[in-house]
Amino acid sequence: MDASLTRSPSADIRLTARHAKIGAGVIALSMAAVFVFQLLLSSNYVTPSGTPVGGDFVAFWTAAKAMVAGESAAIYDPTIFHGWLDKVGPPQDQWGLSWQYPPTYFFAIGFLALLPYGLGYAIWTGGSFALFAGAARKSGVSHWPLLFVLISPVAFQAAITGQNGFLTATLLLGATCAPDKRPILAGVCAALLTMKPQLGILLPFAYMAGGHWRALFAASIGSLSLAIGSILIFGISPWIAFFDSIINASASVSSGEMPLFKMPTVYAFFALLGVPKIVAVGVYAVGAIAATTATITTWRTHESQALKMAVVCCGAFFVTPYAYYYELIIVAVPLALLTLSAQQKGWYRFDHILLAGAFLLPMLLPGDARQLGLNYCFILIAFVAFFILRRIKTDGASA
Repeated sequence: MDASLTRSPSADIRLTARHAKIGAGVIALSMAAVFVFQLLLSSNYVTPSGTPVGGDFVAFWTAAKAMVAGESAAIYDPTIFHGWLDKVGPPQDQWGLSWQYPPTYFFAIGFLALLPYGLGYAIWTGGSFALFAGAARKSGVSHWPLLFVLISPVAFQAAITGQNGFLTATLLLGATCAPDKRPILAGVCAALLTMKPQLGILLPFAYMAGGHWRALFAASIGSLSLAIGSILIFGISPWIAFFDSIINASASVSSGEMPLFKMPTVYAFFALLGVPKIVAVGVYAVGAIAATTATITTWRTHESQALKMAVVCCGAFFVTPYAYYYELIIVAVPLALLTLSAQQKGWYRFDHILLAGAFLLPMLLPGDARQLGLNYCFILIAFVAFFILRRIKTDGASA
């Protein structure tokens, strides 16, 4: 065993299994109570805090209805989309939402147009949660570790925001879990992830480095098929509008108009600190190169699939300047797998503190809106990244 590893109880703060179970249970019950309280006191699907029940789910539900009405291209215009939100969504004085998903995403949300708001939110969140739980179990996380993942604060954030974090995490798990044994499934999951393209940037590098050519071929054919299918059904106009919206979104991130405090990315972290824009962009570029290099090296030379999954999922936040805190759920399962590995191969000093921080920090998210300050979202990713980097040496040497 590496000399820097230790099992000494005096090495750092140690959390016993009993402490972890009790603490996680109390936290989960507290979060559930808050959620139920919000639901019971809501009126017309508006919570006491004034936000819609299900948060951003209203954007998916509204976009599905606009798609059915033949306005799949028009809603990329924020003014038109806000008009649709006012028309069909819960009552709000103003909306801080816009539509920036590729037209292929309509395949995932189209069914919501047939459902009332409350039922749609329950099926969307509950269904994607079930898929995520199944994917986590197939990935090798079960029993208490699986329960810890499912009741974690990061899972709670994914649920209450009504976003697609569970779905994205499921697809990333499917794409990275076993591309050698199930290359078609991995490729299909990678293709479906193009509906959230910024989080799958590292997958082609991983497949090429690992020699998973069948998975890469399946991903390429699947992605192309989805794009062609969307053009045949919706026309080319939504794609033109989509790329225009991406340009506008990039400009908004760069100018600081986007809520940087909600983004667990390198650029957002440094921009929120107030450093010059060119410095933030430069550090982001370094982070992206480092994450890509780590992915290629790990997938080429290491045997630990948990480590490979972790590098891709965590690295996603280093290679994209645009991501949100509700997508942090994608690192939960790989982190759980590496934790199980650490129990067998040994702990580094302060590993338990890193894990506790990664578990608890989502309770503070997204935090108060601010233009300058610490980005708690990225601090969580930094904890996870540090834990992963220290496992690369141990798991790689033991593989």
